[in-house]
Amino acid sequence: MNVTVEVVGEESHDFEVEDATYADLLAEVDLSPHEVSVMVDGRPVPEDQPVETDHVKVLRLIKGGSAPGNDDGNRTEAEVGTISDEAEAGPVSELDRERDDLGVSDLDFELPNAGAGPDPLVLSDLAESGGDRTVARSPRSPATGSNDVVVLYFQRDYHCRKCREQVQSVADRYDEFRDRRAVAVSVLPESKEKAEKWQKKLHLPFPLVADEEKTAGEQYGQPTRFGKLGSLSDLVGRMPEVAILDARGGQLRLHAVHRGDNPTDRPSVDDVLAMVDRLLADERE
Repeated sequence: MNVTVEVVGEESHDFEVEDATYADLLAEVDLSPHEVSVMVDGRPVPEDQPVETDHVKVLRLIKGGSAPGNDDGNRTEAEVGTISDEAEAGPVSELDRERDDLGVSDLDFELPNAGAGPDPLVLSDLAESGGDRTVARSPRSPATGSNDVVVLYFQRDYHCRKCREQVQSVADRYDEFRDRRAVAVSVLPESKEKAEKWQKKLHLPFPLVADEEKTAGEQYGQPTRFGKLGSLSDLVGRMPEVAILDARGGQLRLHAVHRGDNPTDRPSVDDVLAMVDRLLADERE
């Protein structure tokens, strides 16, 4: 059987296989099951399952772009080794993640919020509070507390059309996020006044925070390009990023990061939800 393996955001590979598992396909493209999610028809599948389809998508759990201090968009040998070491060792503590230099210095932040939810928004307040999980609530509610997952969408600029399209696509399917007890947060590197203008136009059902000083973007290693020129204009230099956090147990923990290499390099809603499903399928230690 001929199988196409599409590594999302990179390239596709064609293989002729017989009695192969998805782990065998990953080995063919030099990827470890610990660092990727294998998806068929938009849903994650176990790596030891036999291959029964002709098209497989592979999404990296952590994908690099140019984080601060590395403007060329490529990871150094030390950074690649760090991810590989973590994959072999399994989950690590948040402090160890910081030491391993995955590009995130601090998970929590407090920023003005022009969207749904409290203003200002403290990100750690979105973590599960340990309340009654059976209590019904509106699927589109921002639900401060009682969330299992937080998905951060780091935007480029107030004028960025792709950014507006991205958050609108999330809003259109936000029921699917809430069904998974996931909350989205859009981080706009602008003043609260401009964030309020966005909200007035888009009516987002989730928080839209104003990161005017770019502090949250710096914490999460939001990539930039074009050196000094890019630093002068977010629309020119700042690239998109998506971070997925495990909020179970009342404490935030980094699960996956996608740093865009260009303005259109963004995971789709299907890709993000598949990553959330993979996270929720694993018991938190």
